[in-house]
Amino acid sequence: MNDVCGYLVAPIIGVPFASHRHEHFTHHRYTNIKGKDPDYLISEMGKGPFSVLLTTLKFFYAQNSFFAENNWHSADLKERVVYSAELCFSLGWRLLAILLIDQPGISIVVLVGYFFGGLFTAYWFAYRPHYPYDNTERYQNTSSLIMPPWMRPLEWFWLGQNIHSVHHLFPRVPFYRYHALHRDIEPILRAHGTPILGIWSRAPVTRG
Repeated sequence: MNDVCGYLVAPIIGVPFASHRHEHFTHHRYTNIKGKDPDYLISEMGKGPFSVLLTTLKFFYAQNSFFAENNWHSADLKERVVYSAELCFSLGWRLLAILLIDQPGISIVVLVGYFFGGLFTAYWFAYRPHYPYDNTERYQNTSSLIMPPWMRPLEWFWLGQNIHSVHHLFPRVPFYRYHALHRDIEPILRAHGTPILGIWSRAPVTRG
């Protein structure tokens, strides 16, 4: 089921699942280690508006090219074909939409929508949970970002990724169990120094 969801969503978000899977496992293995964590480049977002723009474009490139640059030579023919097909389909439907849909601004909708979708993902699901990128300890290399009561209805839109510490500690746990598991193990997380912070203020939250 995980693979089915990955391959279905991949052409929508513009990231081949065959590439993302390898990239993301590498990120988990080397979280916050500069030069080894492929997501470490997202730490550059904190340097200003131009860096946000440039980092988002680098994020797109890294997500799409990781397989080609790191796994192509060791991959079998099936893996190469799947990756290539994903990449072509993802680019192809966007190009066809721009060329064939005779509506003003269609290229803006497709390209700008793609950019802001990636920006949202990189900022909220990667940059904010790992900031300030200065800790590589298992229980401390990512945080739980606690939403205020007025935001709780939006937590399903976040798919639990604000509880990013659970995702890193237990990557096989599905997103819809993050909150329940976080409540169950919160004393353990606190004992190990896991950052449990307000999603906006980043101030420590005494109760999640």
